[in-house]
Parts: sequence; structure tokens; C-alpha cells
Amino acid sequence: MSLTALVGLSLGTAAMTVVLSAFAGLEELIVDQFQDANPDLKISPASGPTLSLTTADSLFFQEIAQNHPQSNLAAVYKKRILLTFGDNQHIAYLIGVDTSFYRTHRLSDHIITQADPALDLGNYTLSLGGGVAYHLGISSTNPPPVATVYLPRVSSETTLLNLSDAIEAENVFVESVFSLQPDFDQQYVIAPAAWVKSFAGMSAPSYLELHTDSPRELRKLLEQHFKNSVLLADPLQQEATLFKVMRSERLVVLAILSFVVLLASFGVVSALTIIALEKKNDIRTLWSMGASDRLLRAVFFKNGMLIVGSGWILGLTLGISLILIQQYIGIIPLGSGYVQEYYPVRLTFEHVLLTTGIVLTIGTVLSAWATRNVARKVGK
Repeated sequence: MSLTALVGLSLGTAAMTVVLSAFAGLEELIVDQFQDANPDLKISPASGPTLSLTTADSLFFQEIAQNHPQSNLAAVYKKRILLTFGDNQHIAYLIGVDTSFYRTHRLSDHIITQADPALDLGNYTLSLGGGVAYHLGISSTNPPPVATVYLPRVSSETTLLNLSDAIEAENVFVESVFSLQPDFDQQYVIAPAAWVKSFAGMSAPSYLELHTDSPRELRKLLEQHFKNSVLLADPLQQEATLFKVMRSERLVVLAILSFVVLLASFGVVSALTIIALEKKNDIRTLWSMGASDRLLRAVFFKNGMLIVGSGWILGLTLGISLILIQQYIGIIPLGSGYVQEYYPVRLTFEHVLLTTGIVLTIGTVLSAWATRNVARKVGK
């Protein structure tokens, strides 16, 4: 029975260690995917579609640029549009950006196909995400294909009689197709800010992107200046829904594994009961020699903790070994079509501490509960 309890605790500890490292590895992989897609800080309006900046705000950003020359602030103009190419259609977001956007997001490293740079395509150009290009049926930009951009301009004066006047259309060249991140590629189309402002009639940006080496410091400054008039989001907060789902799943799995460890720890209770029955004569001898209840409980408690501690050490060793094998050799593949060949794992000290805390806490509580009265009952 002691061996059964030991094996159960070992497997429960190993499973918890491996699962936590798998979630950490998956989260790290997703963060890496969004690294070039999202800025270090996104400054969005607290209300309304555009971010209106006052003179004081402009002076504040000028001061940041002077004190933090490594930082880059860029305005982004965003509109929902309909794209057509031949018989294919796709709804996407058109974002107007300046040339710094291509550098800060390292778009040159993610280009799938690009038109000949020697061609003078003017300002009416688009860079399509890979998902958008797929839906439009565009696989090459040599020669540059011409897509049509439709933008609705519905106002209070729009009726069924002049509905056609409420739609702006423009033919533009597709100069490149990029692949930053699957969700980003499915939704976004990049164009020069000057053209987007003119085409969409926008005088204020939709939001600002801040790329910096000191996001925490600048976030504090922004919070002090803007108070609650803007929304600030770091890369994780920009994908809050995705990461909340992942962390909720991790909590559920952690709860299930904790329950498994709890069930395995009941094997310690059974083991201590059987040991007490087997050592019944010895317990009575000690009892008759004047051994106290506290001493007898301590003997069984130490025996229970020996099982718990051995199971924890063996399980942790097994779990860490599996994680390191997966990390450096790879035994569980993700399958074809994924961004990497093997399932990502990441071993962290925090997860080792969390596993240790859960296993030892459950084991200690059940060992104390099991030894509370077992020695006295058997002695009687």
C-alpha cells in the first residue's frame, strides 16, 4: 500500500509539473507570435472612434521623445473596408501608417511576396496580410495586382435613393503580402497614412503605438498625464481575451490535477492505517511503557511525510526530466502545419514552487489527519 501511495503521488506531481510547463511554453509561443504584430504600448481613446490630442498632449509626447530617444511613437488610422479582386471579396481593416511602422514591426522580415521596388506605384498602395491575400486569391505581386477598396460613408442624409453615393471606392496596387501573425494576417491591410486620412476623411488617429525599451516607466508617465482619458494596453492586454481563456484553462486543469493528487494522498491514509494494524503489538508495548499519544502520532506522521516527500521528489524528478527531454530533444510533435515541430514547454521556478506547495500541503494535511487518532485507537 505504501508503494501504491508513493507511485500515485509521484505520477500526480509529475503530471502537474509537465502540464504547467506546457501551458507556460504555449503562452510564450503565442507571445512570440504577437511580438511583431503588437506594439509595446497601445494608446487608445477611452470613448469614441478616434483619439483627439490637445496641444498639451503634443508637448507631452515631444518631451517623451526628447527624454527617451530610443522610443518611437506612431499614429495609426483605422477603418473597416471591403476589398475586392476579381470575383473575390473580403472584409478587413485598413490601417494607415507612416514608414516607421514597417521598421518597428519588422515587416521586411515577414514579407511573402513583394513588387519590384523599381516600380513607381505612387501613394495608392496596399500591403496585404497573408490571410486577406488568400481570400482575395492573390498569391503574387509581380506584376502588382489591382484591388478595389470600398469604404461606407453613411450619414444622416443617406437614403435608399442616394445609397450608391454613400460608398467610396478606390483602385489601388497591391505591392506586398506579409505574414506577421495568423489573426493579424486575416484582418489587416496596411497603407500609407496620408492616403488613408484623405480617403477616409480622418483628421485624428484611431490610436497611437509606442515602441520603447522602457514600457513600464513610460506607462506610469502616460497614466499620470492622461488619467482615465485613454486606454493603455501592453502586448498581453492587447490580446486579453486569448490569454484570459488560456489562464482559465490552466486553472481548471490545475484544479483537476490537484484533485488527482488529493486522491493519491488518500493512499497515504490507507498505508498508515495498515502500518498501524501491522505494528499493533509494538504500539501497545510502547503504550504500556509510557509513550504518549503525541509521540505515537509523531512516529506515524513522520512515516506519512516520508511517503509524501519521496513521492514529491520522484515526481518532480520525473516531470523535470520529461520537460527537459521535450525541450531539447522533442518527443511530442505538434503535427504538420504548425509554427514549430514539437510542442513548446518552458520550465519555470514559479511552477516548481507551485507544484511543491500543492503536493506538500495536501500530503501534510492528510498525514496529520490520518495520524491524529490511529495510534491511540490501535493501542486501545
